[in-house]
Amino acid sequence: MPETYTYSYLAASALIKTGPGVLHSVVLTGGSDAATLILGDEIATGGDAIVGLAAAAGVTASAVLDVAFGVGLYATITGTAPKITVSYR
Repeated sequence: MPETYTYSYLAASALIKTGPGVLHSVVLTGGSDAATLILGDEIATGGDAIVGLAAAAGVTASAVLDVAFGVGLYATITGTAPKITVSYR
């Protein structure tokens, strides 16, 4: 049976999942200015970073990771109206 993933759509910093899991992929599109995204193995800011992405206004950056996390998955986002999709299980 194929792996299934949950998707979260974000526009602001947020806790995505508590507890262990696997970060499959992330897509970041800059809004009206440049945007940055840091996904961390944490339940609030300040933990261990898993990946960081940056995108200019209207530009998309993406990554497929398949990386395990243990504490949780938290997104720290900067920029004006960015669009983010995170898939995980």
